[in-house]
Amino acid sequence: MDAARYNRIRELFLAVEELPPGQQEAFLRVQTAGDVNLFEEVVSLLAEHDPQAAQSEGECAQPVNVPGVTGNLSRLPGDASSSAFGKKPSDATDNVDPSLATPKVGGSSRGQSSTRTGLITQQGALRTHASPRYNDTPRPSQSSSTTMPIWAERTRQSRRRTSRWFWLAALLPTALIGWWTYRGVDAAMQSSIEATLDNAVENLQITTDRFLADESKLVESWARQPLLSQSVSELVKLSRSDPTIEVMRNADQIDQIHEQLRRMSGVSDVKFVVWDQSFRILASWQCDRADVGSPVHPSGAANLARVMAGETVIFGPERFNNHSQGFVPETDGPVMAVIVPMKDANGKIIAAMLVRGLRTFEDFDDIFRRICIGSSLDAYAINRDGLMVTNSPVAVALATQFRFDYGPDQIAANLRVSDPGVKVANYKFDRDDPDASNPIDVRRSICPVTVSVAGAMTLSPEVRTEPYVNYAGEQVVGAWRWLSDWQVGVIVEQDAAVAFGPSRLVRFSFLLLGSLLSVTAFLAAAKLARTATAEHAAIHPLSRYEVLSELGSGGMGVVYRGRHLQLGRDVALKLLRGDRHSEDDRKRFDREAKLAASLSNPHSVMIYDYGHSPQGEAFCVMQLLRGLTLQEVVARGGHQPVGRVLTILRQICDALAEAHGMNLMHRDIKPQNIMLSLDPSVGDWVVVFDYGLAKPLEPDANVYQTSETIWSGTPMYMAPERFREPTKLDPRSDLYSIGCIAYYLLAGRPPFIESQPESLFSLILGEQPIGIAIHRGEEIAPEVTAMVMKCMAKKVEDRYKSVAELARDIDKLRLAHAWSVDQTKVWWSHHGGE
Repeated sequence: MDAARYNRIRELFLAVEELPPGQQEAFLRVQTAGDVNLFEEVVSLLAEHDPQAAQSEGECAQPVNVPGVTGNLSRLPGDASSSAFGKKPSDATDNVDPSLATPKVGGSSRGQSSTRTGLITQQGALRTHASPRYNDTPRPSQSSSTTMPIWAERTRQSRRRTSRWFWLAALLPTALIGWWTYRGVDAAMQSSIEATLDNAVENLQITTDRFLADESKLVESWARQPLLSQSVSELVKLSRSDPTIEVMRNADQIDQIHEQLRRMSGVSDVKFVVWDQSFRILASWQCDRADVGSPVHPSGAANLARVMAGETVIFGPERFNNHSQGFVPETDGPVMAVIVPMKDANGKIIAAMLVRGLRTFEDFDDIFRRICIGSSLDAYAINRDGLMVTNSPVAVALATQFRFDYGPDQIAANLRVSDPGVKVANYKFDRDDPDASNPIDVRRSICPVTVSVAGAMTLSPEVRTEPYVNYAGEQVVGAWRWLSDWQVGVIVEQDAAVAFGPSRLVRFSFLLLGSLLSVTAFLAAAKLARTATAEHAAIHPLSRYEVLSELGSGGMGVVYRGRHLQLGRDVALKLLRGDRHSEDDRKRFDREAKLAASLSNPHSVMIYDYGHSPQGEAFCVMQLLRGLTLQEVVARGGHQPVGRVLTILRQICDALAEAHGMNLMHRDIKPQNIMLSLDPSVGDWVVVFDYGLAKPLEPDANVYQTSETIWSGTPMYMAPERFREPTKLDPRSDLYSIGCIAYYLLAGRPPFIESQPESLFSLILGEQPIGIAIHRGEEIAPEVTAMVMKCMAKKVEDRYKSVAELARDIDKLRLAHAWSVDQTKVWWSHHGGE
């Protein structure tokens, strides 16, 4: 085809496309003046044209502000056009590209029509092929069905007929009886579980309150003993008259206090501390008395203030730290103590005394342990900070299995009762490795407390039979109370699976009974189903696929998301549109499937199946791609890091190297036809798809040849020689497209943006794109820019000789521009969501 005939076809196409459908054929016959070939060429182009889809993509050319693009230049998130009055790119699984035409006929510009679309480009509001010219008559090419394929609907109807009587005659009565019985058993179980939990937590509350009250009253009675009270009073007077440390440490009253406490408690190693009203230590059990004269640690000031106000305070359970002066523990376990006010002969509070070493914590912990013996309950106490202050049997068992960052003897006063979000059993802590970190215990510090702890601390007593997550990530039911006098909460929980075990057994029994009663119906239905399945398999080979949803519809086909019924694998099902069953359409559809199926590189889309049904429906089953196209990547994240761009380009080269090695050109390499996803092991993973325009360098006329005589593809990413000589094939044209993609990813916008095709062609043929650094707002390595510009050289001989040569250069550049898997994961976590 020479340039004159090419221009003539283009002008006729644009002129006819402006007219309503009813006037197009008559106008065209007059203009072609008996030239049958010319008439058929223009009619073929009109059949390919999809104005609504073109408008959708054309509107994407409006400039938007994207993070990473600086200055006054706007970046286009998509192409201003997709193909020029030629063959329209075939749709793929995730995107369908519209066509691009020229808004000019015979050299006249149609700038006035642009006001109807508002499409903004560098040259102003110029109307593109995306602009509708009429609204009264729908285009015939837009009649693609978006409903369920006929073969899938037939299979569904047949299966429904064979199973309807089975549900009515067998399963429905059994299901109703089973449901009624199960509901009754479940309600009874709910009441029983609620009563069990309520009784347990009530008994635990009473026992705990009585124990702590008895401990407090015992120490209070000691504080009222005359000899003990007199010794403390004398010590206070001594501190006021001679407050020197040496005098205080040598006071005989300290020994007297210690001796009197030993006698009253019957415990030889009883421990005590006495503070005056200024919170200074007057006496303690320590032999060296080094702590006398020291102030109380700030963490204990609040408790002393309450005691000085006349209250008796239960201290702990708590584990002492090294900074707690005067409280050097004899054990690293939890400690409980009673702090009581000391009064003089006039009844005035003059000091506070702490007494411990009476096995208070052991007896307190034993209360909760006893309630769990012989039952499936888990009982424990919590403090105001949400810490478990007793040794829960379940927590101790998990710690024994190395499921916590604590040993079995370190649970109390250490474990925060928070919802870990996952089961603790999924993780195992290596306590022998000092550098190991348990993700569960790390998360506990920031996770919210469990439902039971939150209810207890907010003074909201409850018995909850609706399962919730406990500190081990297990579903439990429970009850809780808060003891305000002692600032401690008590919680009783039970594993939900154990609690509702009987009701689940009843449900399982009725399901089994229903199955046995329905076995005859099952056998009969199975026989009918096998017969129906064989019948439908003969009707259409795709009956072994379940259609889940429609993904999209383009000029050639409709793409569905499906699942293989036997393998369970998700696939993309592409069917030739009902209005595209001409011989030429069939050849093009067959060509795409056969060319794509001949490729085995993991970075090329994979074809699983292909064929025709007896009713003439052409279909192709292919890999279902998940992720983002490169166009979406730039739309979400702006211009990309150099290392990431090189990683993406290297994988594209892998895919095209195989195709070029088989003498196959893709001819439509663009951001919309490259899918990027996250692979946890390698990072960014590229898949090249949509081989609808792919063509062998030496095509077999019996297989691949169609009536295509005009250049096809997306002009914005097409090499200059593709415009000059549409029928000449050169693998280096794909290299030019790779360079355009590199520019697009680095700059955040295409190299050339123009809505008027003549201007776009002129830019591609004779102009260089704006510098990448201008769009990025930052400099990039000269060698990277040189690589991109070499790919986009106007002359074919100035580009890389092959994809392999380009890949070698990319490998060298990647040594200085790394892109790691961790960086990839961070990007996807920020930009990869729906």
